[in-house]
Parts: sequence; C-alpha cells; structure tokens
Amino acid sequence: MIADAKRILRRIPAVLPGGLVLALILVPPVVPAATPEGPLRIGLDPATALMGTPFSFTVTGLKPGERVVIKGYTIDRAGLAWNSQAEFLASAQGAVDLARQAPASGSYSGTDIFGLLWSMKPPETPGKRPPSFATDETNGWTVDFTATDSAGNAATARLLRVYQMPGQGLVRIPLREDGMTGFLYCPAKGGPFPGVMILGGSGGGLYEWLAQAVASNGFAALSLAYFKYADLPAELVEIPLEYFHKAAAWLKSRPEVRADRIGLAGGSKGGELALLLASRYNDFRAVAAWSPAAHSWEGLSKKYFAPGYRPLASWSFDGTPLPFVSFKTAQEDKEKQMKGELNSFVELYRGSLDRNDPALVKQALIPVERIKAPLLLISGTLDQTWPADEFCREILERLEQASFPYELRHVSNQDAGHMSFLPYLITANTAAINGGKDQANAAAGFRSWKELLDFLQRHLGK
Repeated sequence: MIADAKRILRRIPAVLPGGLVLALILVPPVVPAATPEGPLRIGLDPATALMGTPFSFTVTGLKPGERVVIKGYTIDRAGLAWNSQAEFLASAQGAVDLARQAPASGSYSGTDIFGLLWSMKPPETPGKRPPSFATDETNGWTVDFTATDSAGNAATARLLRVYQMPGQGLVRIPLREDGMTGFLYCPAKGGPFPGVMILGGSGGGLYEWLAQAVASNGFAALSLAYFKYADLPAELVEIPLEYFHKAAAWLKSRPEVRADRIGLAGGSKGGELALLLASRYNDFRAVAAWSPAAHSWEGLSKKYFAPGYRPLASWSFDGTPLPFVSFKTAQEDKEKQMKGELNSFVELYRGSLDRNDPALVKQALIPVERIKAPLLLISGTLDQTWPADEFCREILERLEQASFPYELRHVSNQDAGHMSFLPYLITANTAAINGGKDQANAAAGFRSWKELLDFLQRHLGK
C-alpha cells in the first residue's frame, strides 16, 4: 500500500435536505496501467483495483527461452525506496506468467504471483532493526515494474491498489455527537446498505482507510474511535462498553444503513473488544475478530513503566471496571520493552496467564458462549504481538463444547503474523513485533480479506 505523491482525494461538500453536510470523495484518474516499448509488454490485469483484488502478471514479446529481468520499485509514506528483482526464462510461446513460473534467480524463489511484492526490501540499515513498510492510509499503494529483455528492450507497468476505485465516489458522514467520534462511509449511490462497525486496536485513533475499503465492497462502514483521538481518552484504560452500544444505535438510525443488517469487525485489542461487545449486546448479525484475545487484558497506559504503577482494566461497564488479566513481566523484559528492543510479547501473555490467580483468570474470560451471531476468527500461527492463534483455538473449543448454534469459522494462517488479516502484500507490513514470514503474511492477508468479505456478504448482504 504505497503513496503516489501526486494523487490526492478531493472532498467535495454536498448538502442534503435538512442541511446535513456530507463529503463526496472522488479519486482522480490514474496514469495508464502499462506503457510497452516495442514488442515487449507487461500485462497487469487489473492494473488498478480495490485492495485485495487478485491480478495476473505476464510478460510477452520474448523469444522462447529468452532471459528477462523484472524489477519492482516503490516509495513508501516515510520516503523509503523499496525494490525487488527476479530473472525469468520465457516459455516456448515467448512469455512469462508469474502465477505459473518460478524465477531462475532473484529476491524470491518458487512460483508466487505475489513474489515481487512481498520480497521488496528497503536499503540496508546496518545495526538497526529492518523497517516495516510505511503504509499510505489515504491513497493506497503503487508499484512500478520494469521488464528488460536480453537485448536491453524495456517495458513498464504500474500496479495500483486503492481503498476506493477512481470515479466511484463514497459518502463520508461524520459522527461527532453525544461523546462519540467516527466517520461513516458508504457508496454514493444506492442503499440502504448493510452496516459494519470497525474497531481498531492498541494504536488508537481512526481507521478510515479500512472503512473506505469495506464500503467500496457495498457496505456502510463506520470507523469508530474510542481512545487516542480528539477529546476521547488518551489511553486504553476503562473504556465504557456503553459507548459502543450507543454507536451501534446511531448506526442503525442512519437512513443509509439497514438497521437489521449490522456487523462488527475488530482487530487485535479491537478483536478482544468485538468479542466482549457481541457477548453482551445483541446489536450484531455477524462478528469478525482479527487476531483477538480470549480474555479481557490489562489496560494500556504509559504509566506502566513508572514506579508504583497500579494495573487498570481496559474496559468498564456501568461504571465498574471489568475483570482482567494483569501483566506479569520480568524486569529485564520490561526494560527491553521500554527501549523498543523486545521482539515478541508472546511469552509475556503466556506467563501472565500462568502467574495470575486462576480464579481471576477465569473471571477475565470473555463469555463468548453468549454471542448470538455468526463468528469469524482470523489469526496467524507466528503472531509475536500475542498468541492470537492459541486464543482463537481456545475460543473455538469452548464454543464447540457449548454447541454454538451459529456459523463458526477460524481462519488459521500458517507461519503468518499479527497483521496477516489485511492484504498489505509489500513485505506484509511485518514489523518485528507483528511476526510471521513475509511470504506467508502476503498470502494470508489476501486470503483473510476475501474470507471477511465473503462472511459479511453471507450474513449481512441478504
């Protein structure tokens, strides 16, 4: 997901009857997808599409058995240049098909349509932790490819993945009332649409790009902030569950939304929250939890590193903090964490479950048996933020024992990490603490995004 510095979103206000101001988001046309020089040609189809859309990648105009070098290049939001390269041998038909052919050499091996994307690397930074790809959360990402044959002839093409298609406007409706903050996105034409409330994780703030991507697939998607944004709480500590119930009521009241078709999707701490909300309220007809927890965990506060810190809950209800599992961290790990040198939090979570009072741990279990909606769980087996795959398996076992009467699906992505539920593709956004292998993360994100959209359509789109 790369920035094209010259592309911007133009927000054009529109006034509806009653004075309601909306914003229609239009994306300007993009440059042509391919610019072949001579007989050599790169075929990307589709070259411009929504995030998560499959594509084909071919090179034609070669001699049988001829060598061709394909290079990928992009610049991320932080200004870092990322590159990949692979050399292929043309088939008897004088073509290369990346979905069917493995490179003879290059930045990746094996047959993989995503290979030139996930194998992209920035310049080496000796002695430093490799950077993760800095995503442009407004414009999507662009990769420019060049194919050069043995005679030095070259062809170029551009792959662009966006959160909404050029020329297909979305309506952006602000939510700023009764203490609530967020933005609702929905297609500019048609409706009413099934609604989806989207909950972010420990980073806080809004995830408008994600709401755009969901809305572009035919939903009314609400990105709801609940801390670390505007006048909301600065830290993820004792956030009242009533806030989200109130937001669900607002979503149902919107004329753009089908009140009987509301879904919920949350990732990481947002996944923990999604399960909590669905276990307490019957607002939702479908629930997706990405890399979630099976328990309510301690709140996240900067005071955690201060002397005399007292653990606090993440969530509250009716003014009372919910039971939670507190962190039991070795001082050595706490110091590494403070310096940003800890590469995994998995043992912290496992150890905390073992070292806390078993009765307290039991109280902190999210009562998933009370959920009255189909449930989709997505996780990666090499998650280093927390052991979400283990948490999902525990949830799955409890629900199967309880004869859960709704659809229950767990997408467990082998060798993938914490963020493998979104199709980033370019090294799959694998910061060290996210975990997973680049190739597995790319494939997992692509698969998981399709699983999510199919799940929402099944249960909300009827």
